[in-house]
Amino acid sequence: MNNDMQRAIKAAAILRYGMSGPIAAMDMAWQQRHSIAKIGLSLGFLFLLPVLFLCLLPSFVFGGFQMTDVWNDNAVLLQNIQRYQTAVWSAIDEAHDALLREIESIAEDDEEITIIDEFHYSSVNATLILCEYSAAKGTDKINTKEIRGLIKAHRDALFSYQKTSGHTYRIYYIGDAYFADYVFKLTEQQKKLAELYAANLELFLYGSQFGSVSAQVSEDVLKYGTLVKKCAEKYGISNFTDVINAVMMAESGGRGTDVMQASECPYNQKYPKKPNGIKNTEYSIEVGVHYLADCLKGAGCTAPNQTEKLSLALQGYNYGNGYISWAIQKYGGYTEANAQEFSKIMQRKLGWSRYGNPKYVSAVYRYLVFSSNGKWGSPFVGKDWNSRVSSDFGWRTDPLNGKKAFHEGLDIAYPTGTKIHAVSGGVVTSVVYSKTGYGHHVRVDCGNGVTVLYAHCSKILVTKGQSISTGQPIAEVGATGRVTGAHLHLGVLVNGKEVNPREYIGG
Repeated sequence: MNNDMQRAIKAAAILRYGMSGPIAAMDMAWQQRHSIAKIGLSLGFLFLLPVLFLCLLPSFVFGGFQMTDVWNDNAVLLQNIQRYQTAVWSAIDEAHDALLREIESIAEDDEEITIIDEFHYSSVNATLILCEYSAAKGTDKINTKEIRGLIKAHRDALFSYQKTSGHTYRIYYIGDAYFADYVFKLTEQQKKLAELYAANLELFLYGSQFGSVSAQVSEDVLKYGTLVKKCAEKYGISNFTDVINAVMMAESGGRGTDVMQASECPYNQKYPKKPNGIKNTEYSIEVGVHYLADCLKGAGCTAPNQTEKLSLALQGYNYGNGYISWAIQKYGGYTEANAQEFSKIMQRKLGWSRYGNPKYVSAVYRYLVFSSNGKWGSPFVGKDWNSRVSSDFGWRTDPLNGKKAFHEGLDIAYPTGTKIHAVSGGVVTSVVYSKTGYGHHVRVDCGNGVTVLYAHCSKILVTKGQSISTGQPIAEVGATGRVTGAHLHLGVLVNGKEVNPREYIGG
């Protein structure tokens, strides 16, 4: 019996029979987590769950943290996962953008080209790629710079293109299998270990409820995680740590001393009330979180997924001076239009040339990802879209060639220019302008492996990488691509497989 197996079995025995008490048992399991994960392939410690669950997560999740840190704080693990996911996505996206630039550079100056590009983030199983990386390393001493470097070294191999006909270029992604064989060069045993890691990580991420909002922010912001958590708990908004991180990102990117730009908040009693006035980072976070808690209370926002109330609270954080009560009394809540109006009122009142940022909500939402629970919203808010469905999900006769074909979404007919609303929050992962196929279309990653496609648009109102919320106008109905008339083609994909959108969207 090898040493790994002996150590893992010892840890398992302590956990099962309590030989040294529960804390000592968990600590022993933690120390031997890599050994346990390795032999778990053949022994399967089902009787140890959920105690050993964290031990069977991939090593990049832990990043050198102590056992007590991660055992008591899921946020530590989630922040680490998010950091590595961002590293994978951005490195692959850079390779994709490089190929697009290459195609544009070889096209003749007067050539109007069409690019057929179905690549988007759901094309990439970032979780599996990360777990393969972890299986290859076998240690916690790994970093985002390293994984980005590994992927970038293979940039030229990840994407290719073919000029199909005329001025049409089709882009191909090599697929995730490439990473195991050529980037990380895994053995068969390591591949199985990576699959074990991935299964546990998917369960950790999506099999439990850690909230419906997450933040995509810089390392400079994430380093204040412990302090943010402490202040959030102190002021009763512990479920808003991701929102706080997004606010900090929008305000300062985590740089400087007044990271929350809180010097003009009413709770600042130590420093000048002017921009960047606070000269102590901890005090800035304390004051900023305290005031944000007041704004959330004033807006009646008790959860981050209450986007209408959250928007009101965020604009109130930026404006102060009674904006929240004014917006509720006059309009019933926040809109960007009334944010503009309030800014002009305060400019006249104070004699200033500008006041605050009327687009502050969008500035913060750029760093937030909203995942929906249960039924989603309507693609046409306030309209009876069900009565306008021209083609349902499933087999049909293709209207262009008369042949039997499977229709992978819902066609909803409205006139060109009709606003299309996001049925779920998420991140815009691709914006494509094309004269063929889906025409001008948008894809949104909604989390949990779910992607929404909005196709045949006449106009697109969002940009790649933008975070959006449910109900937000993101495009306008059109007749671009392969169509017979103006309509929205709405598609929902779960882990890359098309499903009936009616199972998700609301009325």
